[in-house]
Amino acid sequence: MTKPVCNYKKLEALFGDDRATEEDAETAAEIRERNARLNDVESGVQVDETIEEVDFLVSQNQATLGGYDVDPESPLLNKSSGEENTSKQKQKVKRSKYVEAVNLNESFKTFANAIKESTAEMMKTPQRLPIPESEIWKYLEELQLEDEMVEDAAYLYLTKEPDRLAAFLGCPSHRRKTILLKLLHDAAVI
Repeated sequence: MTKPVCNYKKLEALFGDDRATEEDAETAAEIRERNARLNDVESGVQVDETIEEVDFLVSQNQATLGGYDVDPESPLLNKSSGEENTSKQKQKVKRSKYVEAVNLNESFKTFANAIKESTAEMMKTPQRLPIPESEIWKYLEELQLEDEMVEDAAYLYLTKEPDRLAAFLGCPSHRRKTILLKLLHDAAVI
């Protein structure tokens, strides 16, 4: 009794007493019962169904009202103009929602393609250096690096890596030599 249950709130939401109330909301037992009644009707067994159940089956295209002798001019079969209008209005609303969903889908596709194209363009164009190459060389000369190879390697490395160049330029001038040597070492240039 005192042992805690993990995710109790989530389990309660999933398996609680509440359930859907729309047309298609049925439990598995209700579906089996309905299918059994349909099989009984097809086999000729008399079944007592309510008008609501029959209407539901007809609306789901699981049963038809064919086979009865009905006067086609009967006022019960002829819809009033108000019902036709509401039906047409519902169809119009459904159609407009469908068109809206299709348009939204197309908009998302267009947006996704634009992102792909811009990303591809960004990958093609090299990043710009924050300063001209001649300035990079001047900064490297100020550091008085011991070896010409290190100086050349540092120049080539910094011109190829704009992000690393920005890090190099962002640090205090008295620490640039140490930072540069660490950058070159990490990149296995020296």
